[in-house]
Amino acid sequence: MWFLLIGIIAVLYYSKIFLHFTWQIHKMRGLERPKGSSLIFGHVNLFRQPPEILYKNFKKLGESFYPHYYVRIFNQLNVVVLSPEDCEIFLSTPKHTRKSLLYAIFRRWLRNGLLLSKGEKWQQRRKILTPAFHFSILKEFFVVFNDKADELIDKLENKTGKEIDVIPEFHEFSLQVIVETSMGYKTKMTDNKLRIYLKAIRGMEKLFNQYIVRPWLIYGGIYWFSSYYQEEKEYLHVLHNFTETIIKEKMKSYENHASEDLAIENDETYFGKKRRKMAMLDILLQAHRNGNEIDYKGICEEVDTFTFEGHDTVSTALSFCAMNIANHSEIQEQIVEELNSILEGEERQPTYEDLQKMDLLERCIKESLRLYPSVHLISRKADEDTTLHSGCVVAKGATVLIPIMSVHRNPEIYPHPEKFDPDRFLPENCIGRHPFAYLPFSAGPRNCIGQRFAMMELKIVLSAIIRKFQLVAVDTPDSIEFKMESILRTNGIRVKFIKRV
Repeated sequence: MWFLLIGIIAVLYYSKIFLHFTWQIHKMRGLERPKGSSLIFGHVNLFRQPPEILYKNFKKLGESFYPHYYVRIFNQLNVVVLSPEDCEIFLSTPKHTRKSLLYAIFRRWLRNGLLLSKGEKWQQRRKILTPAFHFSILKEFFVVFNDKADELIDKLENKTGKEIDVIPEFHEFSLQVIVETSMGYKTKMTDNKLRIYLKAIRGMEKLFNQYIVRPWLIYGGIYWFSSYYQEEKEYLHVLHNFTETIIKEKMKSYENHASEDLAIENDETYFGKKRRKMAMLDILLQAHRNGNEIDYKGICEEVDTFTFEGHDTVSTALSFCAMNIANHSEIQEQIVEELNSILEGEERQPTYEDLQKMDLLERCIKESLRLYPSVHLISRKADEDTTLHSGCVVAKGATVLIPIMSVHRNPEIYPHPEKFDPDRFLPENCIGRHPFAYLPFSAGPRNCIGQRFAMMELKIVLSAIIRKFQLVAVDTPDSIEFKMESILRTNGIRVKFIKRV
């Protein structure tokens, strides 16, 4: 009797899923899809490829089915949108803010931090964290930005004239910067804990790749019984231990500073004295202390999120910027002239005001981010039936994929899109360009909260390197091989650094 009842419930449940899935497909009948779909598995074979092949497949599909198409993975429908108009529909409103199953493996690491949270929780966290990225706070980080840039230059001087893969060098640099600025925690270039942390990140990325090419791991508890589960546990132990060590030490330090600040407020002899500026972790600890707006678990979520996102995206951007500048010697010399003019030929660290004058360097960074956006793919769940610019419908519950790299290489918007041309970002050349045709930091309500931080860091370190070294290209855009991972990856980016006379 019980077996019969369970069987009936199972049949009704899966019938409901099947009918909903059929209704979704009916609504989306106007969208094209690639051929070769399996009845049960859908387009799984398109994804069961190494990261470099996966990137090429997506690129070809985007060129063939512009401005949108969909692929099916089992019963999950995934709509790929490529036009700025359609990107705006999904990114410009508070709707469609839920992250897709694509982010599931990162949820076990980053949990419900700002990147993956939604609704009221996301709004509350964004409100708490926004002051941490005010320009008055960022200006306080200039000493760290410049000091770490100097340490990086000292390291590069020992490798002058050699072919260097810049990616690991910039990873260590940017991790130190985010830890010392946003977390207020001192590090050293020789700190082995940083390298262990970075190694664990690379391990998680490999698991992410397995997750993409084996989408059945998404369903039920299959992942927990796979060979990847134990490996992930080991990586997560390293990653969480690294950030929790920082948090616990800062909590002790914060209590001492909080007592000092309270004494300053209550002591008339300190009237008019400014309180110290607080970094992101300080703000989280204050929110925890004052009214318990965020608990300890929430602090861990945000520190994990910003330690990962805040260093990995910047280091990737630095690597591609270095490659592009190295491959364009005329532009590189123009940057040197601009820097010498701003700094008046002095051997000094740039100020905040100096950065605002680095127009050509900023355009080079923007153009590099157009060609090689660190976060090259973002994904959302459609919260409701949504009509695209063409009139086609994306059904509620479908996954929406936005391949930013393809959006940035639309020849109708960016003529000769493969060419590195910083003049695309001259004010007169930006007139009339669709605001959602450029998305290196996403856009709309869920845009990157740290984009101003990233641009400042990029300008400071690149200006320091270019003033000290001539960058000589080893790898070119044609020699590197892209890998479709969570962050845009390649098989390495080699550059020579020749000391300027």
